Amino acid sequence: MSKRAGRKIYRTNRGNRKKMVRSVFKFLFIAIILAALIFVGYSVAKTVVNYLKNNDVSTGENDKPWTPPVLVDDTGDDVQGDISADNAGDNGTSDNNESDKGEEKSFEVRFSAYKLPVTALASTDALTASLNSAKEGGYTAVIAVLKDKGGKIYYKTGSEMAKSDETAVVGELYAGQICSMIKAAGFTPIAQVNLLEDNNRYGEKRDGSYHIAGESTWLDDSVANGGKPWLSPFDTLTQSYAAFLSNEVSSAGFEYVIFDGVTFPPFRNSDLSLIGGAVQGADRYKGLVNIANISANAAVQNNSFAITMLSAGDIISGTSEAFKPNELSSEIIGVSYMLNELGNTAVINGEEIALADLPAYEKAETVFGEIKRLAGEGKTIIPAIRQSEFSQADFSDTISAVMSLGFDSYIIL
Repeated sequence: MSKRAGRKIYRTNRGNRKKMVRSVFKFLFIAIILAALIFVGYSVAKTVVNYLKNNDVSTGENDKPWTPPVLVDDTGDDVQGDISADNAGDNGTSDNNESDKGEEKSFEVRFSAYKLPVTALASTDALTASLNSAKEGGYTAVIAVLKDKGGKIYYKTGSEMAKSDETAVVGELYAGQICSMIKAAGFTPIAQVNLLEDNNRYGEKRDGSYHIAGESTWLDDSVANGGKPWLSPFDTLTQSYAAFLSNEVSSAGFEYVIFDGVTFPPFRNSDLSLIGGAVQGADRYKGLVNIANISANAAVQNNSFAITMLSAGDIISGTSEAFKPNELSSEIIGVSYMLNELGNTAVINGEEIALADLPAYEKAETVFGEIKRLAGEGKTIIPAIRQSEFSQADFSDTISAVMSLGFDSYIIL
């Protein structure tokens, strides 16, 4: 029986070609996926880098200095202590006056301002009534005295220094509430803060006051006669206090902040010896200019206009130590015009003028004309007139005189 040949199986390269094709496609697919991932990754990375670059995301080295919040409620949880004057930069000037403070406003002063009595800040009802009175008078701006001569504070402040004296803070409304009500009534809101005529006794050591030989607190009279301490512009705690209040008030939305009380106490010669060199030298005025600038620059950082208020009588007589137009950083100088502060005579351009003999119009024209000349081109002067010192006719003549000199704004005290 013949042997049947077995079936031969011939293997061709067809199977190998299929494997090769599949391998090639697999390689190309993987390459395409990798290329896509690389492209997407690069695009995302570039976008992230550009975002970080354009938005100046800080690593902590360029963070802006902290500034205290405006009080908005009664919790007190977010209230911080007084900021240092150093946070306002050299002499109170900040190096971080950035766009986050808001767009720079054009400088234009034009208003007639009515000064509210401090009793108006006792409650919302009292404030509403006073604002209605201001409307009847035709005023366009309202001044709220938030810190008065003597040191009383007529709003709820977050300052630890202020709160260390339990008698200092007497206000029941927040600065933001007061400002909002003034704006809602249709007025330009103006705050007033007295810087140095402050007789409160802050803490056991009366921080911020003048000291005798660096130890006991100096008083402006004997204890038996009711002697009081004053805040010293040379004290770093006073500077910190001024910076804090200015920042707090201007942050509340007040368009202008008036800083008055930029003065020394009426020192006796014996007082100068007791306190020492800070108040003895001819350059002691720099202490006043410095505290005014610290306050003004803190307000300007919050887009408020700062007004340094000085006395017309002191300026005319040459005794106003803070009247240094070229050294004051505020663009506006308020000038309080009070008849009892004017001397009987004044030297105007080398000529002695008998002010007491001049009628109201000519007296105001003479005084403010000279002050305008002394201030120079770089400053705006705002007359502040105490109406109660004039008859109605003399008051009208005084207002007419200051307006004839080109003053666009005035304040009624």
